[in-house]
Amino acid sequence: MSAPRSIDGLRKSTDERRTTARKKITDALRDMKRKGMVINTNAVARYANVARKTIYNHPDLFDKIQAARTAPRPRLSAPTDDPGSQSSIVAALREQLRTVKHQYETELTTRRAEIKQLNADLAAAHGEIHRLRSAGAGNSA
Repeated sequence: MSAPRSIDGLRKSTDERRTTARKKITDALRDMKRKGMVINTNAVARYANVARKTIYNHPDLFDKIQAARTAPRPRLSAPTDDPGSQSSIVAALREQLRTVKHQYETELTTRRAEIKQLNADLAAAHGEIHRLRSAGAGNSA
């Protein structure tokens, strides 16, 4: 491959990555504004799944983020005064919280068991290494 050809390929690849990153950032900023989310460089980078440095490499997008950061966020719809709807929402949220908590506790128990087993396996491996080294030292003497 000739040098100019490979340089052209690198330029093309860089341009594609840059364009993709710009689109991710602008889409994230638009979505975050629409949803009334907190907007700052870190939040946009996380939402767009890009590095913060990528945002800083696009000064115009950084300026848009700073402008959106200082702009007032749109308020979501006001809560209704219907007590029945609020209690059903609260009940649904509590049930959802219970479910998530149960999943979390189950996952935590599973991970703790895995860690315990891995520690036991590691201790066994260390013992085997020690045994083999001791057996090897006895043979060479």
